[in-house]
Amino acid sequence: MANHRRSKLTLIAFALFVSITAFSQDSTKTKLSLSDSLRIAYAKIDSLKIATTPTKKENSLTISLDLRTRTELKHGYRTIPTQDTLAAVFTNQRTRINFDFKGKRLDFFASLQDTRQWGQQDPREGQTVSSPTPATTYPLYMFETYIEPHFNDKWSVRIGRQRVMYDNQRLFAENDWRLPGNSHDAVRLIYNNKINFTNEFLGAYNQYGENTFTSNYKPTGFSNYKVLLVDYLNWKISDKVNFLTINTADGYQSSKPNDYKTTYMRFTNGGRLEYSTYNWYVTFSGYYQHGKDSSGVKMKAFYIQPEIKYTNQKLTVRLGMEYVSGQDTSKHETVDKNFVPLYGVAHRFMGNMDFFTTFPTDLNKAGLVNPYLFFSYQKKKVLIRCENHLFYSQSRFLNKGVEIKKYLGFENDWRINYKPTSVIDIEGGFCWAVLTESATIIKKGGDTKAFPYFSYLSLKFTPTLGKFTF
Repeated sequence: MANHRRSKLTLIAFALFVSITAFSQDSTKTKLSLSDSLRIAYAKIDSLKIATTPTKKENSLTISLDLRTRTELKHGYRTIPTQDTLAAVFTNQRTRINFDFKGKRLDFFASLQDTRQWGQQDPREGQTVSSPTPATTYPLYMFETYIEPHFNDKWSVRIGRQRVMYDNQRLFAENDWRLPGNSHDAVRLIYNNKINFTNEFLGAYNQYGENTFTSNYKPTGFSNYKVLLVDYLNWKISDKVNFLTINTADGYQSSKPNDYKTTYMRFTNGGRLEYSTYNWYVTFSGYYQHGKDSSGVKMKAFYIQPEIKYTNQKLTVRLGMEYVSGQDTSKHETVDKNFVPLYGVAHRFMGNMDFFTTFPTDLNKAGLVNPYLFFSYQKKKVLIRCENHLFYSQSRFLNKGVEIKKYLGFENDWRINYKPTSVIDIEGGFCWAVLTESATIIKKGGDTKAFPYFSYLSLKFTPTLGKFTF
């Protein structure tokens, strides 16, 4: 501010000097008053500003790189090991080249992605090594590509393939841990008042090809929704209180042969309330799921997550619980009570070993109760995290007519991040678990005497290759 004032005074003095000098050289003119001299001086300053101020650029194009390699040592990741199983070691890589264009009333984003395991393809011929009849394959595709016209400063519509991330990504996530990540082909209407209120409405309708008469969507090799509708609302009520809701409807085509007309709709309604003050943060999240599951069975399921967090300059402590409803196998219930966390991520919530990722399959329809205690310590360029989980089945589970114990085990995850520069992130992790016989029954395999562990080293590079304004 002081430099700005000094510059302004210098310009005034210069303009006065020029005005007085010019006046003194013209003896035929009447002498000017001090106010007239100041008026002329300010006029000259304005003309100088106009002459020196560059034209504002309205368009920009940023080209960036996102490259990640990760070497993993797995012995029990996602699956409980037995005493005779050996650990696996491999390296995978994900490369994204991003093109981000921003204009006055139009944005465009494209991300070209390649994912692979090292050695999966013959680099000399581009052939998949593991294939018995090698064929040329190039795992290169558009991870994201959308265009976003802006109607004004508050309204826009995003059309095309895009990442969908809402709240803490429990229901909708980019799934960055997974090698390919996750995106949706959708249209999203966005309202954001840039102050305290955001509302988005997203719609998607999937087909695996063109159809002439019937709308038939039964993709081979994976399961995906046929129709998806989402409404997301985020309202910052005050500096301390925030409220958000997520209401969705997703539909799956009937699995019955030649039944193209029936689409089973599942509805998920709920939200989150947050309160923060000084170093403390308290939140409660809850969702209710109803309608019909993908096989047409009526649903009544729920999910809750309370949490309290303390943060100071270096340390963060989080204590909370996830409660996912399941089915009581001691009863012959005709209603599906298994909550499915839609298209979110489980890796960051239910342990890095990902024993419980696919719902309700990984839980054997028993549901899950997951109390957790997280610690993270940040000092300069180093971040250390320690995460602890206890696992319990939510409902009663019978094995050969005998009810098993609900306690499934304990998991401990350690991670360390080191960022030598703003574009380099080095991350290492070591995770281990102690599981019970009940867990081997729920997971349909494994040995309690075996020691499940998982370790990895990840290198991530995110440089900006070029930025252009025009």
